[in-house]
Amino acid sequence: MKFLAIGNANIDVTTFIERIPDQDEAIDALAATMSAGGSASNFALAAARLGVEVFVIASLGDDSLGKIYLRTMEEGGVDTSHIKITEGRRTGLVVIINVLGESRRMIESPGANEELSPVDIVERSELVRSVDEVHMASVRVPIARAVLEVRKGVSWDPGIRILSRNRDDCWKLLGGVGKIFLNEKEAAILSRERDPELAAQKIGREGPEEVLIKMGPKGSLAWVEGSLCHVKAVPVNVVDTTGAGDVFAAAYLTSRAKGFSPVKSIRLANSAAALTISRPGTAYGLPVWDEIAAMEFISYGKGDNEC
Repeated sequence: MKFLAIGNANIDVTTFIERIPDQDEAIDALAATMSAGGSASNFALAAARLGVEVFVIASLGDDSLGKIYLRTMEEGGVDTSHIKITEGRRTGLVVIINVLGESRRMIESPGANEELSPVDIVERSELVRSVDEVHMASVRVPIARAVLEVRKGVSWDPGIRILSRNRDDCWKLLGGVGKIFLNEKEAAILSRERDPELAAQKIGREGPEEVLIKMGPKGSLAWVEGSLCHVKAVPVNVVDTTGAGDVFAAAYLTSRAKGFSPVKSIRLANSAAALTISRPGTAYGLPVWDEIAAMEFISYGKGDNEC
């Protein structure tokens, strides 16, 4: 089983603090981590952790951060040989601030991610065609369009920033997409429907055969094979939500590739996301398949009849 992830390559600096400091004030972090990040990179690491052979197409700077990124990905079992190294550019950097009891805050500096171009996709078209699943995550519209010109039926997690700025262009690309992953807000922006069920159906009618909407503690909603399906969430103590959606996508696509039904795959994906958010950091908190399977059984029991 071979997957390809296309998107950003970042270094994530994650801090856990009790409160936001005042101006000119310094406070001690409760904890801090630094690792490879970016939606596509998180997806790749999560899929590799589940036993998938994974490749990445992304753009790095020729700096020390890029070396840290490559080392983390390679140690995680991800093939980095198709990553573009851009001279004179800094590797993308994201600072993630987790305040106890609050939603995370993120400060992003794209750096060398901006150097990934449609030409890079064309040059790697043989790889794009050869793998079992292609997953695009938070890629700019020209990149997504280039991928879809090489191969139809790919998986896509467009992300809130791309959708907010390019909604109409994203809508026009749906005909070439096989699976799409969104949260509630993203689904509303893309479909212009506030109700998640109506949003899923409207998006599905444009092309994607599988529309997955992640709804946090309310679980996950899917439009698959012409039917709606809602699966409850797995309740856990939330530590860090960074990368949870990427892990969800990796677990879902891996489960589907293994031949599991949509419902079973959503249950496994929910379980994977729950395990991830219960641990600090992303790269260092990724679950293995046995953990996901155990969590799925404990949380949902036997059967496959939620929908």
